[in-house]
Amino acid sequence: MFSLVKYLVYLLLTLFVFSCNTSEKKFSVDKTTQKTYNYTLDTSGIKVLWTAYKFTEKVGISGKFDSIIYFYDKSAPSIQALLKSSEISICTNSVNSYNAIRDPKLKQTFFKSFNTDTIRGKIIEVEDEKGLLALQMNSINNLTSYSYNYKNDTLTISTHLDLTKWDGKIALDTLNKECYDLHIGPDGISKLWPDVAVKIKLPIKRRISL
Repeated sequence: MFSLVKYLVYLLLTLFVFSCNTSEKKFSVDKTTQKTYNYTLDTSGIKVLWTAYKFTEKVGISGKFDSIIYFYDKSAPSIQALLKSSEISICTNSVNSYNAIRDPKLKQTFFKSFNTDTIRGKIIEVEDEKGLLALQMNSINNLTSYSYNYKNDTLTISTHLDLTKWDGKIALDTLNKECYDLHIGPDGISKLWPDVAVKIKLPIKRRISL
């Protein structure tokens, strides 16, 4: 009987020691796999892409801006933190629609009537995959919503603008008059929409924090 009790005590002590060693080992492995990162931008690769629309059927005309200045903190511990510090300045004279005939009309007719040499944007709010930014055009500062996603080392900010909210009707009508025949669709109606879709593509560098 004494031997049996002694054996049970020995068995319980062995199980206790083994379970303690296992938990300590597991904690050590988990700790070594935890990593934190810093995020920064490759400003040389920033792109601002836009799509405007013509015809009653709303056919897209796409282009970009070639002169962009982006202001941000040098590094941040997350994509959201990097966005919170962001501002952008876009020179409208750098508009590029991949059409040498159209581009001078956009510069001299539309943006001149729109009284906008520079488009300025600033991130105001950042939530999960969405937020608010302040956009200044035609001496008017409006808040507009945006969405964003981070994939393949690229942060893409997307927004949809209604230029009438920046008093853009006169500029749109002036451009449509200048390009009247080019904006006539199959139904015989010349139409230029006030909607513009915008995407800002930001190359991201991610480094492990030391």
